[in-house]
Amino acid sequence: MIPQASLRLFCSHGAALFYIAQHPDCTIRDLADALVVTRRTVWGLIGDLKRADLLNIRKQGKTNHYRVKEDAPFPDPLLSHLTVGRLFQTLAGETFRRRTARSTMMRP
Repeated sequence: MIPQASLRLFCSHGAALFYIAQHPDCTIRDLADALVVTRRTVWGLIGDLKRADLLNIRKQGKTNHYRVKEDAPFPDPLLSHLTVGRLFQTLAGETFRRRTARSTMMRP
């Protein structure tokens, strides 16, 4: 029997992307803490997501901040008809809409 705490809906890449969508401007440390993985692992995930053109990266001092490119097509054959933003909006509903609207208003 599999313990309930070990079941995941997303793979590591999807979990990282979803976390970034829910927490715009998060940092590597934020992601590592949330996903319970090392920062080195998160760097690999971020690199893959960047190469897939799914992230915007903003450097502030020595810290990078990450945002999902909401208009990017989702790179899964079963879900490629949806943009990343639309998919996460469907999954998270109002929570996603409020967070992304609030972060858009706060951008310089």
